[in-house]
Amino acid sequence: MTVRQKIAIALASAVLTLLVGVAALAVVIRLRGAIAAVDHTNAVIRNLDGALGAMVDAETGQRGYIITGDSSYLGPYHDGRVAVDSYFVALRQLVGDDRHQRARLDTLQELANAKVQELDQSVGLRSVNASAALTHVRSGVGKALMDSVRVVANHMIETERRRLAERDEARLRIRDLALGVIVSGTLGAFLLAFVTNRSIRTDVMDQQRAQEQMEAQAKLLEEQQVTMEETLEQLRETTTQAEEARDAAEVANRAKSDFLAVMSHELRTPLNAIVGYAELLHDGVAGPVSDVQREQLARVQLSARHLVELVDDILSFSRIESGTENIRAAPIDLAEVTREAGALVEPVATAKGLRFTIEAPDEAASFTSDRAKVRQVLVNLLSNAIKFTDEGGISLRSRAEDKCVVFEVTDTGIGIAPEHQEQVFETFWQVDQTVTRKRGGAGLGLSVSRRLARALGGDLSVESAIGKGSRFRFWLPR
Repeated sequence: MTVRQKIAIALASAVLTLLVGVAALAVVIRLRGAIAAVDHTNAVIRNLDGALGAMVDAETGQRGYIITGDSSYLGPYHDGRVAVDSYFVALRQLVGDDRHQRARLDTLQELANAKVQELDQSVGLRSVNASAALTHVRSGVGKALMDSVRVVANHMIETERRRLAERDEARLRIRDLALGVIVSGTLGAFLLAFVTNRSIRTDVMDQQRAQEQMEAQAKLLEEQQVTMEETLEQLRETTTQAEEARDAAEVANRAKSDFLAVMSHELRTPLNAIVGYAELLHDGVAGPVSDVQREQLARVQLSARHLVELVDDILSFSRIESGTENIRAAPIDLAEVTREAGALVEPVATAKGLRFTIEAPDEAASFTSDRAKVRQVLVNLLSNAIKFTDEGGISLRSRAEDKCVVFEVTDTGIGIAPEHQEQVFETFWQVDQTVTRKRGGAGLGLSVSRRLARALGGDLSVESAIGKGSRFRFWLPR
């Protein structure tokens, strides 16, 4: 064999070895992609199964609580609700690139939200009326929702399982291809090395070293994959800790709301008694009262009523925070509820020397909402306007539009700076934060009013300027 032939064989062997290495690397990359696709599909199926299981746990806790009244069943119920949200967050990330699965997930989440609302409604009914709660459960609404959830989820799971079968088959094909490339390349290199025998042993050793380098690269890739998996595990642990911290914060917030509700109820009873006895003394039921005493009793009544209003705001706030605020919708006459609210605060405005005007539509106009809560929002807005207005006037206007009704409370008071016009709706926030402020209040009125407005399907906003007064706009759907 001539030197030129040996060189040609050695070059062919080197080229073959290089091609095998490149082909093996390409196949390994494709194999990793196929494995990742299989893992992704398994993750989607696992999260869908987990979401279904969490909803079943929540429903089981709800049924147990409704049947027995034992609040210990509410633990699995709340845990199931929290788990459902976390599974949907994970699913949203997993199917983000799949338009069809994303559409199915949107439908599934809407059904799951409806099911959670149905569970909340039945649990709320059980705390008020066990018979009504059982009737609601037997109505079959919850079962129908859960069946719909299972249908959509099973459809998604079946889709993912078909993909899993296809991807697993592709993975096996790629694996076989990798084995074929490696085996055929190794055999070719071996044959070339055998033909050249000892004369090209050095070349064969070089090829072996190249093969070892490829194996080292493959091992390095495996180590990097292990490192990535460890990083992902740490990320999962961090996410779990964050969820636990959020759950603890929610528990603390519920405890705060429960405490406010209990304390407010305990305070309201003696305050009502104070108001009642002060009125009896003021009217002379217990005996003659001098003008000075009558004036002092009037101040006692005013202060006590102010405290009752604060307690009512705290009660509304705690109910809204805990999600127990019930909406009792019924047809309402627009002009009638406008005049009712105005009549409640007009004496206070007149006593302060302020003009008070009410403008309600003359033609018949009605809307459907909770009358007591609408009146509460209007009285809060009017009382707030009177509190911050020292001279000038207050006006209450209402009008009906095509799809909503609008109430506007306008005053000539001190006004609100632009940077504070959203903060005034925050809980316990006041423009004057000092302990020596001239105007009292707990900073709950506007916060409660906006939350009630939104709970009724509307909203509350403000337009104001320092020294020029304010206008609050409160609208509700018809």
